Amino acid sequence: MSVGSVLALRITATSLRAPENTRPLGRACSRVRENTYEMWTTTKTTKYGVAVYNWRGETRYGLPLEIGETVQILEECAGWYRGFSTKNRAVKGIFPSSYVHLKPCKIDNEGLFESVIPLEDPVVREVTLVLREWGGIWKRLYVERETYKFNTLRKVMRELLEWRRQLLAGTLTTDQTRELKLRIINKVDWGNR
Repeated sequence: MSVGSVLALRITATSLRAPENTRPLGRACSRVRENTYEMWTTTKTTKYGVAVYNWRGETRYGLPLEIGETVQILEECAGWYRGFSTKNRAVKGIFPSSYVHLKPCKIDNEGLFESVIPLEDPVVREVTLVLREWGGIWKRLYVERETYKFNTLRKVMRELLEWRRQLLAGTLTTDQTRELKLRIINKVDWGNR
């Protein structure tokens, strides 16, 4: 292995490492800063995000997160958020703010019964959810050694990933975008049969 490839490998491994400044805080957010206690404050605009690192939640009141998992944020304090995963709204907990990428959203019925609606293209969101679901199926096919189905699903998933990337890039014309969305919808319908 050459020095250049070792250096590239080291840079890649370093850039994928999760932030290390995530000391656990309890529910009271008792981190002291110049003899004052910081308190949990309700978030007004920071309401929706996606986990960009895995986090085991190995702290009191910790909420475990997996990469790609979406979260709704209720409160913030000293580099931490308190909220819940959209997969299981009943379980609330804390997680480091540096582990979450914030996404734009619309907030309806602010307060106790608020609902947070992501402001992203519905087709992009559907492709994301489908790819997550199919990822589990793809792993199962690998374990069961169903080679033909595994390779077919891999090909379809790669196509969907590429098309999703094109939509997110925002470089297509209106007609190209409409045509691509129709292709995506047809491919998802085909895959769900």
